[in-house]
Amino acid sequence: MIDLVMLSCNRRRITHVAICELRARTKTPVRLTVMDNGSVDESSAMLEELKADGLVDELILSEANLGVHAGFTRLLNTVTSQPYFVCTDADIIPCSPVDGQDWLSRLVKLADANPTFGAISCRPQIFVGGIPGWDESKELIETPWAGAALRLMNVHAVKSCGGWADVIRPERDGEEKWISSRLREIGFKVGYARDVRCIHLFGQPELGEDPWGYPVGIEHGHKPVSPPVNVYNWDKMGLDWKTCLPKEK
Repeated sequence: MIDLVMLSCNRRRITHVAICELRARTKTPVRLTVMDNGSVDESSAMLEELKADGLVDELILSEANLGVHAGFTRLLNTVTSQPYFVCTDADIIPCSPVDGQDWLSRLVKLADANPTFGAISCRPQIFVGGIPGWDESKELIETPWAGAALRLMNVHAVKSCGGWADVIRPERDGEEKWISSRLREIGFKVGYARDVRCIHLFGQPELGEDPWGYPVGIEHGHKPVSPPVNVYNWDKMGLDWKTCLPKEK
């Protein structure tokens, strides 16, 4: 059993789809703990329903938005699995199992074979701002930081570097650079699995469109089917919903 901790705030429908798809695509036994970080929409009620349905194992409700650092610190305190746990944002969907292996078993295999890595993330369809040092020739790519895209982390490494600490910063705060730099300072590498894909569901309801030009998606006419209708225009994005890979042209 591997602990999987998720930090959420608002974006109720995106979070709902992310959790349901995560459960459907994960064969490795996990204990999913979700912390709702001061949502002002109906997220907490939705998460309570998912917990009642058995899709969420443990639920933490925070009345105030503590920010990502303090949120992940609180979630880290719930982790009991060894030697790994997974932390993720609430808008990430993994690829479906490949050759009988799910995304998590593939990450664990990479981590077991590369013990100098303290954190390994799934590969999303887009890197905001790009990632320095990307090397497509390697199965496990060392990078300066690894985002919270179903990021497998070494429990000992994270606790040894002090984790995220109780930094109360509700605004977007670059937690991936923070925790990655701390891990690197004590001698661990961080990076991405080249072949373990995921989809990052961007979307800012208050903006009507996110900064990268994709429509709001689930918050804009979602219907509860799989793949979701109007999450995004998958054809426009050129992505296959199940594999998270670009479609062949």
